[in-house]
Amino acid sequence: MGYAPGDDPVLAEPLFLAEQAPGGFWAAPSAPRGWVPGTELSLRGPLGRGFRLPAEMRRLALVALDAGVERLLPLIAPALAQNAAMALFTDAPLPPLPSVLEAFPLEELPVALSWADFLALDVPLPALPELLSRLGAGDDQPLPVAGQVLVRAAMPCAGVGACGVCALPVRRGWKLACSDGPVFDLGDL
Repeated sequence: MGYAPGDDPVLAEPLFLAEQAPGGFWAAPSAPRGWVPGTELSLRGPLGRGFRLPAEMRRLALVALDAGVERLLPLIAPALAQNAAMALFTDAPLPPLPSVLEAFPLEELPVALSWADFLALDVPLPALPELLSRLGAGDDQPLPVAGQVLVRAAMPCAGVGACGVCALPVRRGWKLACSDGPVFDLGDL
């Protein structure tokens, strides 16, 4: 979470680390218009839980629904460290990608479910009810692969968990993206 001087610190902007470099970082999504290079930011966090790739994973499918792929790019380095093969599924415009990452349109995703042994998804909160059908599975059948889902939701309370704007239904009740997530196990949703 971050905000610039003059912004309302109560309504912080969620930022996701897309790349870290000496002397700075690249965040996803793009910074708000008022944030220009050199703007001093106050950062809170990290908040909640991020992706946790299983040690035994050998084939990773990265899936970006309805947005860019930037929030999934930090998974490339740990997947490479595990000698995992990777494929990206999205209909979003692609930034420059490393040659080890194959990219496919979302229509090819059902085929990947038999190939991958782990899914990492980036999904907006309103798309959760249709997630299983978009993955090519029915409501009554489990997915053939494990995975985790980054649920993109507004987090105006900046992780305090007091406002409930980021609440999402899970198998047993409700969870908050700001404090319980924003990454959840696919089987829990």
